[in-house]
Amino acid sequence: MASGTMMPADEMPVMREPYDIMRNGLPGAKAAVTHLGKHPVQLIQDNGPTDTLRAKHAMLANTYGIAMPAKMDIECQILSKQRRLPGLPSSRLGLEIMTGDVDRFGFESYLDRPDERPEAPRGDLHGIMENRLGLNKKPGYGPGSKR
Repeated sequence: MASGTMMPADEMPVMREPYDIMRNGLPGAKAAVTHLGKHPVQLIQDNGPTDTLRAKHAMLANTYGIAMPAKMDIECQILSKQRRLPGLPSSRLGLEIMTGDVDRFGFESYLDRPDERPEAPRGDLHGIMENRLGLNKKPGYGPGSKR
């Protein structure tokens, strides 16, 4: 025993401070949770597509060799870069077929489609391409320039 403090022999020492219900509220199921607060189903939904893709690539590598997943990755990169001219909607159908998203029908398939928005910016094709290529920023080009 420490000097100056006498504890009766029949009492048990308190190892931690008791939980104060009046200040901290009732302890619930979330009191002991140590992760960032995501539900396990939400974690599965967030990590599901990447885990499925990894499993598919592992299966293809085991079946056809390591070149098959690498070839598919290169094809996906090529298909993701293809676009239509500005002002025209780009569906990227090839990429959807490659990834298997063409068979999936979710909320984004029919709600808030960019081509159906009334405030969608519309412009002439030449002006949009000049902005994209930076032709209107070069000296000597554009309206009001003297050559």
